[in-house]
Amino acid sequence: MNKILICIPTFYRNKSLIECLNSIKKLENINLFDIRILILDNTISNNSFNIIKKYKTNTKLKILQKNEKKRGIVNARNKCLKISKFIKPKYIAFIDDDCTVDKNWLKNIFKLLKKVKADIITGPQKYQQNNKIVKNNYSMLFEKNYRKSVVKVEWAATNNVFFSYDIIKNKKITFDKLLNKFGMGEDQLFFSILKRRGHKIYWSKNIKVYEKDHKHRNNIYWLIKRSFRLGVLGHYIDKKLHGNFYGYLNNYLKSSFFFLYTIRYIPTLYNKNSRIFALNFLFRFLGKFFGPIIFKKINFLQNDNK
Repeated sequence: MNKILICIPTFYRNKSLIECLNSIKKLENINLFDIRILILDNTISNNSFNIIKKYKTNTKLKILQKNEKKRGIVNARNKCLKISKFIKPKYIAFIDDDCTVDKNWLKNIFKLLKKVKADIITGPQKYQQNNKIVKNNYSMLFEKNYRKSVVKVEWAATNNVFFSYDIIKNKKITFDKLLNKFGMGEDQLFFSILKRRGHKIYWSKNIKVYEKDHKHRNNIYWLIKRSFRLGVLGHYIDKKLHGNFYGYLNNYLKSSFFFLYTIRYIPTLYNKNSRIFALNFLFRFLGKFFGPIIFKKINFLQNDNK
């Protein structure tokens, strides 16, 4: 029986965390696997401890509770990797504490594993409101979307990822601590490095998780901040993957691409969607252009409503 470790870092989201655990209970074929769930609380007070302790008394799920007092999603994810070395699972998964998994999530993962030689598997995150899929959401601008059902990709996001423990078992690889101040991007760099080491990453549209629509993300100010943050972040990732010279070259080539795309939307700015796309590309351009200058000075963790 395959042992699977599902890691869920959490930070003051007890209600959605319980909903997440309830969705895992409803997984198809769950009894065919030895599933362990690691709740990694990233609050100083271990805020979720008593709630999860009570939850454990009424469930058959095997839940391990740990605490990482040092603030930052990178610290939380790295502690999960460290703990996995003691559990020694066959597979590791990461999902977010505000997500629920589709009931066929696990079944579809193993269906895909029979079809392709994948080391890492990922899929889409869908946005819901009142249990219905939201189609107009600024967050969707930043989600992967492919025409094909299954695609070989360059990296995976930790809101929905499943990978073989063997690819990290004897390797010195962790999530980059410098990206703590961003509260994002550590997953892109982590899995991009694994991809460059020869590990295959596949995305499937059938391996879904759901996230509730966050109201604070449905405004232009959030879109601008997110786009700018991703631009700055992109500079750092390019440099880490390609070295200083090619990293800077890559960064400024991409910034030129975003600038040209901004110009492309100028004639249609009367259209709301065009304005949204133009703003996204403009602030991605600005983030990448000024990223090399301001990266060390910036700290998004001070206001990290992602």
